[in-house]
Amino acid sequence: MDRRDFVKLAGCTGLSLFFPSLLGREAHADAAVWGGPYLLHMHASGGWDPTMLCDAKVTAGGSTPAYENRLITAVENINGIVVPTATAQGKFLLRNATNPVEDPQNFFTTVGRDVLVLNGVDTQTNNHDTGVQGLACGHNDVELPALAALFAGKVAQQINVPMAFLAGGQYNRTGDVVGISRFPGNKLELLTDPMKAAPGDGKGLVSELAVRRIAELREERLRRLEAQTTLPRTKRTFGAYKDSVKGGATVSLLKSITSATTPPIDAFVNDLAPDTRAFLTGQANGTARFIDFGRPLETILRCFQAGVSASATFSQGGFDTHSDHDLNQGNSMSTFLARFRYVLLRAAQMGIRDKLYVMVTSDFGRTPRYNTGNGKDHWNVTSTLLVGPGIRGGRAIGKTDEGHKALRVGATNVAQALPDSDSSGVRIHPAHVHKELRRAMGIDQASFIGQFPLPAGTESLPLLA
Repeated sequence: MDRRDFVKLAGCTGLSLFFPSLLGREAHADAAVWGGPYLLHMHASGGWDPTMLCDAKVTAGGSTPAYENRLITAVENINGIVVPTATAQGKFLLRNATNPVEDPQNFFTTVGRDVLVLNGVDTQTNNHDTGVQGLACGHNDVELPALAALFAGKVAQQINVPMAFLAGGQYNRTGDVVGISRFPGNKLELLTDPMKAAPGDGKGLVSELAVRRIAELREERLRRLEAQTTLPRTKRTFGAYKDSVKGGATVSLLKSITSATTPPIDAFVNDLAPDTRAFLTGQANGTARFIDFGRPLETILRCFQAGVSASATFSQGGFDTHSDHDLNQGNSMSTFLARFRYVLLRAAQMGIRDKLYVMVTSDFGRTPRYNTGNGKDHWNVTSTLLVGPGIRGGRAIGKTDEGHKALRVGATNVAQALPDSDSSGVRIHPAHVHKELRRAMGIDQASFIGQFPLPAGTESLPLLA
């Protein structure tokens, strides 16, 4: 089933299959595909160390330096993005164990040259749950809907997008503006034919007559439940449930999307950093390692391309490096950056690169100094990466001092770095980032947005323009 057959079926049945807008739905066409823009939120779970990527530092001076780095010995400023370039052994590369996986210098001068880096973002917390929440929704104290959910909800008010919000990240609250779609991974065949004990079984668990009778009984039960549903919030919740249990066509579509072929590694090899090509083109799990890294993002991008999804969240763990920081952080950061590279390259191949917003976040940063286990602990200052339509990238906004403490930016000139003691400046908080993204993506015009205000007093900082 292709996307047009799928949405035609959705229109004929009168259903917003699987995951409709739940709150304040406006009149819109039942059968349509979404042509963009799209939003992907990639989260580095556990608290990454941006000084290994985009806010690089070497060990500061003094007998008790404000910042310690036992790995990086030299850095380079690329349009304000300070990247690590050398170690005591030679060129700095992000490695998985000893294998070179990514080169930050290459990334920010090639495929990531239009990425906007926001350094010195003060999360105001060193608590995992609060950090995850604040970066995902813009508010530490109130569980607002995730930005990805807000955007999907806005889109779903305009047209019926079958799986508007693909939730694979850590924070996926919706505030009832949209329903959630989750990927079932390798269980798609079982979902497509749930009356078989295993994919490929020639005979089902029950007869075809029994299958039809089960379907009839489910329909009767749904009608009884719907008749008993009276409260508005309960109706919204029931509506999401009703649509989800009638999602067989969506499962079939997902199966067709996930079974599509991925381009060969030859389509990517010239866009990989020269020092990493040998490792990334090597085999892993039956395919080239770079393709294997990209698997979790491939289906998301295909759903965007097919026009059946508007936003998605993705999370990769391994960043909570309280011990052996340099090794463990490098292992996780290398894979994560390779996946970001994959997203940008693959989106370009699919023809959706100029319609794709990507927000890259982490819970918080890591402490300037090592602990007794050669690890680094939680630190409130972090970095955020952004790319997408209307975002002027290839630069960094915000800075940190030699001890990785946040500096302020000018209230009207965000390119200006000011001491933290200068009250005329502003510390960048997640709320500032979300306020700008809400504006850039038109979320601030959604009919429901008044129910989800960002923290009072959040200034408008021109971070993106």
